[in-house]
Amino acid sequence: MGGGVSRMNQNASPVHIAVVGIGYWGPNLVRNFSNLPEVKIESVCDLDSRRLSNLASKYPDIKMTTHLEEILDNPKIEAVVVATPAETHRTIVERALRAKKHVYVEKPLAVCASDAEFLVRLAEEFNRVLMVGHIFLYAPPVSQMIHLVQQGAIGKIRYVHGIRTSMSGTARVDTNILWDALIHDAYILPALFGRLPFRVLAVGGSYLNPGLEDVAFLTFDFGNGALAHIYVSWYALEKTRRLTVIGSEAILEYNDLAPSKLVRYLRWYEQDAVKDPQGRPKWYWRDEGSEVIEISQEEPLQIECQHFIHCITNGTSPLTDGRAGLKAVQILEACEHSLRSGNVWVEIQNNKMDLF
Repeated sequence: MGGGVSRMNQNASPVHIAVVGIGYWGPNLVRNFSNLPEVKIESVCDLDSRRLSNLASKYPDIKMTTHLEEILDNPKIEAVVVATPAETHRTIVERALRAKKHVYVEKPLAVCASDAEFLVRLAEEFNRVLMVGHIFLYAPPVSQMIHLVQQGAIGKIRYVHGIRTSMSGTARVDTNILWDALIHDAYILPALFGRLPFRVLAVGGSYLNPGLEDVAFLTFDFGNGALAHIYVSWYALEKTRRLTVIGSEAILEYNDLAPSKLVRYLRWYEQDAVKDPQGRPKWYWRDEGSEVIEISQEEPLQIECQHFIHCITNGTSPLTDGRAGLKAVQILEACEHSLRSGNVWVEIQNNKMDLF
């Protein structure tokens, strides 16, 4: 699985890119890429000319356009950054890849697994970098949490419990809570467990817009007794981003909004040699305190943008490549199928691609 054409012999020159879509998230991408000395933003594209005018006042040296063709036909532009609505990803990413551009696309990669798989294969056909914006995997607390789990810092994972909620602004009317919020857990959990879940079960409620879930409770079965339960909602008391990983030897808690974002609790159950009158072994709770994990203060999006450019420059595959994006879409599809099928267990249907 290659990462694309290397430009090692061009290291002295900046990577020329274009950003497509400057609605909610696009301006953040423009800001971060413009701060990288190894990058030159040639052009920004959006259908809304007012947005372009507002951005032009901050970045007078960047060309603004409402025509995607101007970007795709420009041989100077090596990469396209896509931050448009999810339903447009298949078309825009396909056109960019066929124009032989490297592509960074915001999550989700596509709105169905078949489209996501098509884009993965197309990127491989044209030997171009395809990277998906799974931003929390570049967040130092999350990446450190995954590293500690992989290093055995909590023993064997027993189960994971997560909450991802907010209640502010306006609720979305173009998608449900799964594709807006659960998408993050759909890519974090496989990285944490090191594998896809075998099956999922989803229960949700549509309290604001009929047929558009704003609250959902998800259970993921990773096999061998390893479970994850995630609660996602726009309809909650407050904004919360918390993930608790319970292991056989310790517990890790990631709380994105807390002063100490990652804490390891040395708490576990230990079996005693003493048995009760029925011959059952006794378990005793051990608590040996906690430790705050030191975390880098770097902005996750800055790390993510740097990683994309590094992959282009060195011809390597991104941490969150197209296949990672496909895995997340497969999981979301299974969750949605569970919701639509009466809240039943749904197996993850792996396609023929080698996901791991």
